[in-house]
Amino acid sequence: MAVILAAHFFIPGPPATQAALKSEKRLSAKITRVFDGYSFQVGAGMRGALIGVTSPSRSARGGKESFAFLRNLLEGKTVKLEIDKKLVDTYGQARYYVFLNDGTMVNTLILLRGFGRAIIKHPNVRYRKKLLEAEKFAKSFKRGIWGDSFRDPDEEDLFNDKDPFDRPPLFRPRRRRRRY
Repeated sequence: MAVILAAHFFIPGPPATQAALKSEKRLSAKITRVFDGYSFQVGAGMRGALIGVTSPSRSARGGKESFAFLRNLLEGKTVKLEIDKKLVDTYGQARYYVFLNDGTMVNTLILLRGFGRAIIKHPNVRYRKKLLEAEKFAKSFKRGIWGDSFRDPDEEDLFNDKDPFDRPPLFRPRRRRRRY
């Protein structure tokens, strides 16, 4: 009887699928704040950034749009974080692949929309091909920073464009008064 029980506990189960193994490596975390188009705060204070992605600063062309997109996508939401070989970069930020609850990879989504550039740094190269293909797609369709859909924020006639549907503009920037 003891032999039968021992054999029962050591029978290997079905092999785990690759997707199941990857999902086990992902940790759930809440994103509490987004700093710019690629960095954010995890939970109570750890600063994190997207692996393989950089975006323009908020004052640069496309920076406000990339920041707003990432903030709307992540801030206040619970996501899955996956690390690669090296967790912390030279700036002291933890680097992650970020996945939404439906399995969408945020790193590639930023690149597909043209809100950033792919920056591949060794040893974090697990999704290298996927990131480079996403950037290539955005370049080929002139999306975001690769096209002219983002205008220069310092351009004077930025808000003087006539809407083809004759709608009033959504907002007008406040003009700063010069103090002499």
